[in-house]
Amino acid sequence: MLTIVGVAFFAQWSIMSNITATLIIFFNHPAKIGDHISILDKEYQIEGTISDIGVFFMLITTSDGHKVSIPSNLFLQKMVRHDSGKK
Repeated sequence: MLTIVGVAFFAQWSIMSNITATLIIFFNHPAKIGDHISILDKEYQIEGTISDIGVFFMLITTSDGHKVSIPSNLFLQKMVRHDSGKK
């Protein structure tokens, strides 16, 4: 019973974390829909154009046409290079 309650609290925290991160990204982050960005990650770097900012995820379209979804709270935690000259 404690495990089920623990998982429920963790899921609730995760959902609230993504919603809060989305609000911060939408209203206060310098990167907006249509901007070209690079997410600097040690294991897997992502470069592309922001195509959508949803409640839980951000969609990034890469140069070869693939769509990558990133949880909003993860996007907020990573270093992001904003390439204003590229589209």
